[in-house]
Amino acid sequence: MLSFRPVLRADLPVLLQMSKENMSSIIQSSWGMEWQDEPVLEWLTDRSMSNEVVEWDGEVVGYYCLEVTDRFIFITSIQVGRSHQGQGLGGMMMDRIETLAKEKGMEGVELCVQETNLRARSFYQERGYEPIWRKGSNVMMRKRLSAQG
Repeated sequence: MLSFRPVLRADLPVLLQMSKENMSSIIQSSWGMEWQDEPVLEWLTDRSMSNEVVEWDGEVVGYYCLEVTDRFIFITSIQVGRSHQGQGLGGMMMDRIETLAKEKGMEGVELCVQETNLRARSFYQERGYEPIWRKGSNVMMRKRLSAQG
């Protein structure tokens, strides 16, 4: 059974490893930099952000970090563990994030994705996210949400 809960300190090693496995090659190809845990650790422990772990039958399989920026919710990080990718969990997480945005009266959801992360860019575009600007290898995408449904 899928469930969402707040991030706990005990989750941090698993979440950092998940992020590193998913993102280190993308960071290297986009920026020519080695992976660093510190930015993700800062997001995961920032009390001003909404951070949730996704569990499937008690196993941590993903997480996301959100912050409110003016009229939009910004996804700072969203990850699904490699062994659980392709099973619809990312879509369920995005549905939850969009529902939270609507409940908070936000206009929509925004995120940045690396230009070289074609799989993620395609996933977001299929969900209705549109690129709104690009800076270097970062592409910012936005989805406006209707007040209904």
